[in-house]
Formats: sequence, structure tokens, C-alpha cells
Amino acid sequence: MIDEGLVAPAPPAAREVHERWSRTRGSGALVVGICGGTSSGKTTFARALVERLTAMDPGIAPVLLRQDEYFQDYLHLPEDGRAAARTANRPDAIAWPSLRDALGCLRAGQAVAFPGRGTGLAQRQPEVRTIGPTPLVIVEGHVLYVDAPVQAMIDLKAFLECDVEERVVRRIRRDTTTSGRTIEQSLEWYVRDVQPNNQHYVEWQRRQADLVIPHDRPNPVATDMLADAILARLARP
Repeated sequence: MIDEGLVAPAPPAAREVHERWSRTRGSGALVVGICGGTSSGKTTFARALVERLTAMDPGIAPVLLRQDEYFQDYLHLPEDGRAAARTANRPDAIAWPSLRDALGCLRAGQAVAFPGRGTGLAQRQPEVRTIGPTPLVIVEGHVLYVDAPVQAMIDLKAFLECDVEERVVRRIRRDTTTSGRTIEQSLEWYVRDVQPNNQHYVEWQRRQADLVIPHDRPNPVATDMLADAILARLARP
């Protein structure tokens, strides 16, 4: 592990879940997490949730953080060793200190600089912008719940459940239509990085969740129900 502070949290007790969801927010933000296996539809669900919440209350202006925006830049490694070390499906792919800092500041009602230091996005997009403050943060990612400090900052942890065969089809379709990869390249990456890592964390993170949402297909009912719960929670002090 590149980050020695990465600690696997224990499954939450029922009382802890209730206390997190019922805590007094003060001037800080409510944080909702969305996790699931690769290609389970996390970004799609998160964006649909943001759109639904904005339509119901335009004044909310939620911030959507994507764990993929906090992939490491690997600049701490020699240039000739970066390709072999690079991964997208293990916890050490994430620049956890930057993600923790962003979540912590937003949760405390502060603005943050984006992208964070040490992330891959910082190399591709050097200009820094400010996001927040906001009353609501929605954060999504496929290894989001493996880090105890991050998990402790999330008030509600949702998990998108999607059949592995459906996720494989979605992954290959996405790679070949939006990422410019051939089917052979997509399968090579799947066998090298996705298959040996992703399934190892999927069921484990499912047990960390407070809410499991079926997502083999679009699920607007779940989106509406979660949006209603979030608005009701935000209406309380």
C-alpha cells in the first residue's frame, strides 16, 4: 500500500448508522456515498440523483465528487516503472490524502481546491478551480468504502448491486465506444487489472453499506426515494 493510513473499517452497527444519519449538521454538509463494482452505474446513478435533487430544490447545488478524479499521478515512481504499477482497481490507485482533505473540508462547510495535489487529474488539467461550500456532497467510487477515514465522513453509504455478467458487458461497451479501446485491449485490461482486483472488493464493500440498491437496469424509483430522504434530512437542523 502506498498510503500506510489506509485501514479497513469494520461493518457498522445499526446504532452507528442511525447516529450518523441523525447527527446535527450545523453549518456543515451532508455526505452521501455511492459505491459498487466496476460498471455498476455509479456515475449514472449519482448524476441522476443530482439532477433529481436540483429539480426538487434548485437551491441545494450539491457537489458531486468522483473517486476516479482522485487517481494517483504515480510521479513518486521512476518513469519507466509507472506503466507496470498503474492500476485502477486496487485501493492504492487512489490519492487518499487528497480525497480525505476534500471530503473533510466540504463536510465542515468549507470550499476546496480541485483537482487535489498528487492526483492524475492534476497532470491532465493543471488549472485549479474552487468547489463548494455546499449543504450536500455526493461522492461515488468503486473502492470508496475501503478507507476508514473516508467512510467515517459519509453519513449514508449506498451500494449499487449489479450482476457481474451485466457489468462485464457494460465495461467492454464503454471501453470500445468512449475510451477508444479495441475489444482486445479492453479484454487485456480486464484480465490484467479488473478481474483479479474488483471482485475481491465488491462483496466486502456491500457489507459496509447502509443501503443496497438494485441497478441491473435504470432504477428511477430508488433515485426518487433517496432524493426524498436526503431532502427530508436536509430540512432538519
